[in-house]
Order: sequence, then C-alpha cells, then structure tokens
Amino acid sequence: MSNLTVRVLVALVGIPLLVAVVFAGGWWLAGLVAVVCALGAGELYRMAAAKGMRPVRSVGIAAAAAIPLVIASGRLDAIAAIVALTCGIALAVQLSRGIGGALGAVATTLLGALYPAVLLGWIVALRQWQMHAASDGAWLVLLVMSGIWLCDTAAYFAGRRFGRHRLAPQISPKKTWEGAIAGFVAAVVWCGVLAPNVLAWSSSWLGIAIGAIVGTVGQIGDLAESLLKRDAGIKDSSTIIPGHGGVLDRFDSLTATVPAVYGLLVLLRWSALVP
Repeated sequence: MSNLTVRVLVALVGIPLLVAVVFAGGWWLAGLVAVVCALGAGELYRMAAAKGMRPVRSVGIAAAAAIPLVIASGRLDAIAAIVALTCGIALAVQLSRGIGGALGAVATTLLGALYPAVLLGWIVALRQWQMHAASDGAWLVLLVMSGIWLCDTAAYFAGRRFGRHRLAPQISPKKTWEGAIAGFVAAVVWCGVLAPNVLAWSSSWLGIAIGAIVGTVGQIGDLAESLLKRDAGIKDSSTIIPGHGGVLDRFDSLTATVPAVYGLLVLLRWSALVP
C-alpha cells in the first residue's frame, strides 16, 4: 500500500477513538496525553542521542508523563516542582558521569520533558474549559484538532498541485508557500463556520481567530519539529504510528496550537469578551 493509503487507514481507526477519549475527558484524556508526552520525550531523546548527547531518559520521560496529570489535577504549581526535580536529578546523574557533555545532557533532559508535556499538556486544560455546557471543552479540542487536520490536508494537496515557491527549503523541502496559504485559508474558513455551530457562546469571529492560530502557529509548530529532526539527521521521530511516523510527527501542530488557543480564551475571558 502507498504511504497515503496507510495514513488514511490509520486515521479511520484512530480518529474515532481519539474523539471518544476527548468526549470522555477527565483522567481518560489525561492518561492518553501522558502516554503521548512520554513517547514524545523518548523520541526527542532519540534525536539528542543522534547528536551525541546523553540525556537522562528515565527522569525526563517520567516528568513528561507526570505534567499532564498535574494539569488535570489543577495543581499547576506542582509543574515548577517537577521541573526543579528533573533538573536536580539530571545534574546529579551528570556529576557521576563527569564533565564531558554535561550542558547538552542536562539541557536535553529538560527539553525532552517540557517540549511535549508543557505544550501538549494544555489540551487537558482546554478540555476542562466550560461556559454553558459540560461538552464545551470537548468541542473546543475537536475544533482545534479538526482545524489542524483540514489545514494539513489542504496544504498537502494544494502544495502538490500548485506549489512553486519553497516555504523553508532547508528545513522541510516539500512545503510551499502555496500549500501554507491554502492550509491557512482552510483552517480559518472551517473554524469560522464550525465554532458558532458547536459552541453556543461562540461567534464566527472567535472561530476565525482560532482558525488563524491553527493556520499559523500550527504550521510553525510543524516546521519547528522538522527543524529538530533535520538537525538530528533523521526523517521521522519514530515509526510508532504506521504511515505517520512518531507522536511528535503527528502531534507537532497540536503541540504548538493548543497553548496558543488556550491563551487566547484566557485573554478574552479576562477582557470580558467571552462569557
């Protein structure tokens, strides 16, 4: 089967399961996000190893798994404790190893713990968002996810059909400005239409704002993960998801977008622009 066929088949199985977990919410979603973050940390440590660095894998993976669970519990202050503990243990381990590679080992241990978990972990907080109905958070998460899927799809096919100008040739040679623009437009239109239909308190303008975040921040997140892979000299972060690569490959756009959307909603609530 072609890679595109495999991707579609995996999506047909994975998307309904993901939607079910999002609606279930609570510890079901937090547990899934914790697993994804732990796997993402392991993938980032694989990149670091390809560069000759020696992160403290077990500590970083444990921290990455713990952070979404802490967010789910509402004890956000505990994140600082997890970061401090991770840094302290990494330094202690490196003291036993010696001077060589100390900076890279400690830095990549922290990056592996924080990059997937602190960013993607906010999907748990977004799911907990509630205005008028308990399902508000679920629809917000699905609004962002579906916007990313549509953005990626539009960018892929428009890029293949009309792409002429490379977006970032050194980082991701196949991405084009034409594809990026098509993805942005698709996300803005989709979220602008969907938001007021699934969220009673939303408006088309809020949906458009969310779509604009999806279409810009999401694509930047994709490029950022490609930057790390390019530096490590690897094509995919792993092969755990057939046709899609690793969890960082699959959730790179979501990792960047979720905290940005959550921040927008918090800002609007502080400004009394949403109920």
